[in-house]
Amino acid sequence: MHAETGNLQILFILSVGFTFASILGYLSNRLNLSPFLGYLLAGYLIGPYSPGYVADLHLSEQLAEIGVVLMMFGVGLHFKWQDLVNVKYIAITGAVGQTFVAATLGAWLIYSLGWSIEAGVVFGLGIGVASTVVLVSMLSENKLLNSPQGHVAIGWLLVEDIITIFVLLFIPTLAAFAKGNGPGMQQIGIDIAAVLLKFGLLIALVFTIGRKVVAYVLAKVALTKSHELFTLTILALTFAIASGASVAFGTSIALGAFIAGMVIGQTDLRQQVSKSTEPLKDTFLVIFFLSIGMLFNPSVIGEHLLLVLGVLLIIIVAKPLTAFLIVVIMRHPLKTALTVSVALAQIGEFSFILAEEAMRNDILPDVGYDVIIACAIVSIAVNPILFKVVKPFIISKKEGAESEL
Repeated sequence: MHAETGNLQILFILSVGFTFASILGYLSNRLNLSPFLGYLLAGYLIGPYSPGYVADLHLSEQLAEIGVVLMMFGVGLHFKWQDLVNVKYIAITGAVGQTFVAATLGAWLIYSLGWSIEAGVVFGLGIGVASTVVLVSMLSENKLLNSPQGHVAIGWLLVEDIITIFVLLFIPTLAAFAKGNGPGMQQIGIDIAAVLLKFGLLIALVFTIGRKVVAYVLAKVALTKSHELFTLTILALTFAIASGASVAFGTSIALGAFIAGMVIGQTDLRQQVSKSTEPLKDTFLVIFFLSIGMLFNPSVIGEHLLLVLGVLLIIIVAKPLTAFLIVVIMRHPLKTALTVSVALAQIGEFSFILAEEAMRNDILPDVGYDVIIACAIVSIAVNPILFKVVKPFIISKKEGAESEL
């Protein structure tokens, strides 16, 4: 009986988790909050820090890894260089400036508490990047996704994502430095050059030979008119590229999945791929947030209240204020400044991925990960409220009436 129960652990996780997620996601939506908040809270209810049913954390983490792959694949699939090029000046200047401010404040806060400077840097960068899915969701709900200010916000976030992806590349080098093995500046420079060379080689191979192979395979499979075979082929290519990049080039699975999405997104079948994978991506996105919610330890708020409050001030006050000032200084409209600043006043999936990778390399302590999860939950909950406050200044009555039609 025990063995049978063990064999059904994944079924129990999905049954209970999806049930709680659907209920709490619905309630969050009814309260004009983000449904992602409901998914995170559902994860907490089935996690080890809440009473009642406790899901197998190890299995949940494995499901989350699959969720990360499909989520990052979706980000790469919808990544458009044109979106970034059209707003490159404000997006690059703003994202770099805001990330620098958030990372500096976060690193100073962590270092002042006695943590290592390496932990401070990673932690600061982790709270400097906003959630892609939350931002797109908020822009869509407020009819701003295809607006000029929406394009600036998305371009800004794309630059943040690129910065975070490069940080993921350098975490192993940072870990080696943190272990005190005495690597000098010359060795660090060599390590960085080696990482960039390997990454450049990966990009060159994937976007030349790899793109041709992927386009050929997908075109042949599409001729079969079999929807399930086409979807299966996409999954096979995605996991093959992500795993191959990780094994051969030492990149993270998340980065490999992002590259896979970009490659497939450049084929002529991009729209068909997006349509086929959307349900799967959404499902595993919920699983990803569920697994993160399972790791939420409420006691960290009481035990590290000042740290949590300090981080929230950076996320909800310092980041938006920095973004607002940058946009205004660059002479963009007030509604653009308000949209961008509020849209980026939260953290999410990239923060989790970065923190987890830092934990694996013994850079960030468990408390840092717990604080990031707690602050993500709060910022995701507060974000729709902030949007509601500034909405009258972003959308005129005429625009609001037209969006309802």
